[in-house]
Amino acid sequence: MKENEQHRDEALRKLLKEWRVDASLPPRFQETVWQRIERAEHLHRPDTSSRWAIISHWISTALARPAFATSYLAVLLVIGVTAGWAHARRDSSHLKDELGLRYVHVLDPYLAPRQ
Repeated sequence: MKENEQHRDEALRKLLKEWRVDASLPPRFQETVWQRIERAEHLHRPDTSSRWAIISHWISTALARPAFATSYLAVLLVIGVTAGWAHARRDSSHLKDELGLRYVHVLDPYLAPRQ
């Protein structure tokens, strides 16, 4: 079976080497191509009417690149984890202080500060 595939590959290579294109380009082809490029660039230009439109355009173009999107996601994840850790630490400290005061109040109600 490999021999048959190899024979087909050789025949295809030979055919591709012999193939020549003699057709000419249509009139004003280059001008038409540049017009299409300008239209495409105009469609992808950001709308400068508002800040939100500019930011939205920047995000959509920047995050289209996988490396940038991955690094952006990693940075946001680190920021979120750090903020969550700091918030939990603050809440834990507050709860620890409150439970300490309750414990003191249970042992001797007169030592606890009056409210």
